[in-house]
Amino acid sequence: MKKNLFNEYNRIFFIGVGGISMSALCQLAVHFGADCAGSDVTMSHITNNLIRIGVKVFGEHNSINIKTFKPNLVVYTGAISSENPELLLAKKLNIKCLERADFLGLVCNQFNNVIAIGGTHGKTTTSAMISEIFVEAKLNPTCHIGGEVKNFNSNLRLGDNNYFITEACEYKKSFEKIYSVCAVVTNIERDHMDCYTNINDLRNAFKIFSENSSEHLVSGDLKLPYEVNKKLNVCTCGVADYYDYYADNLISNNGCYEFDCYEFGKFLMHFKLKCMGKYNVKNALYAICVARKFNIELNCIYNALINFNGVKRRNEFMGEINGVPVYADYCHHPTEIKSSILGYSEIYKNILSIFQPHTYSRTIALKKEFSTCFEKVKKLIVFKTYPAREKYNHSGSETALFKKVKLKNKVLALTESELKNELKINKNNYDVILVLGAGDLYNLFEDLNNFN
Repeated sequence: MKKNLFNEYNRIFFIGVGGISMSALCQLAVHFGADCAGSDVTMSHITNNLIRIGVKVFGEHNSINIKTFKPNLVVYTGAISSENPELLLAKKLNIKCLERADFLGLVCNQFNNVIAIGGTHGKTTTSAMISEIFVEAKLNPTCHIGGEVKNFNSNLRLGDNNYFITEACEYKKSFEKIYSVCAVVTNIERDHMDCYTNINDLRNAFKIFSENSSEHLVSGDLKLPYEVNKKLNVCTCGVADYYDYYADNLISNNGCYEFDCYEFGKFLMHFKLKCMGKYNVKNALYAICVARKFNIELNCIYNALINFNGVKRRNEFMGEINGVPVYADYCHHPTEIKSSILGYSEIYKNILSIFQPHTYSRTIALKKEFSTCFEKVKKLIVFKTYPAREKYNHSGSETALFKKVKLKNKVLALTESELKNELKINKNNYDVILVLGAGDLYNLFEDLNNFN
């Protein structure tokens, strides 16, 4: 019988509760019977949802919040400063404090079968696809996703304690705390290099994450299976016939793909997707492979994938500005940006892209890759950097990135008013507007009346 974490910790305070992962973990804790509260300097629809289920949400970080709520456990995000007043008081009062990753690891222990999805790109969509397949198969999974799944209208699905499908983040090696029966690694590329000494350090972290699986490894990285010491049931996925699961005969229908799936060299089934982007074929392959590992019927896999509507902020249609369609995509790594733009270029000839860099460290680490990833757009507007947890660094600023980008038709917009003026001038000259990045630029486009 598994020890019930929430019997021991029944009053939990979340510092940074408005984050996508933290809010889901808070909801999980409420579901398991804990009284919860939290704080965040940014109030949003996410915090409003928490309030609706009985969570007390404080709009600032203040030590009095800890005194008022009297928690027996405090959970904090990796982005929280060590000088945070709530965290300092909790430690002073000897209240148990856990970083988000450690808490997620304990939550995983409450479930019989954990399926953890990691990777530099595609882990959110892949997690969502796997989740919807398990739901279609009536396995009633609990799902913890790093984005709001459209068909769930949430980043969390509450099910029973048999299957837990969770996105596993590599930031600060947090995914090393997750022990699973099935680990998925979509790909490994240089990212979060503020947390890793080099690419080998990053690869080793993915190796540890993989080896924390007791049974299965599903990988899009062909090198990884050879690096993993533990004997696992390994399957590789990709779009070439040397992968265990591969796609062939790809057909684009306005950017949405259908394909033949092969399993160990034999034709398995023809699948269709209605979410745009060729890269989603790979995401679907990971999901198909995982489903097959758990003996899910093919018709359930097919139905879930053909009805998969994607994740909010991943190729999300926002509406139109004076008749020009606007899409938002969360991509913030050069590889993701290039893939997203390539997908839209299959449909639209004249693309206006607005990009908000995410963190100074990423821009510095990948400045060479950023310089060429916008080649297929007709015009680029670079917006002010979203710093997240970082202090200003001119070398990694939007200005530095703007100078590096090898594109003649480009503009730098440092304020909202400058951005709005650029759009008013340019909105009739393009076939589509792409809003790219993982920062707060998205919020401006939630109401397109700002630009009409």
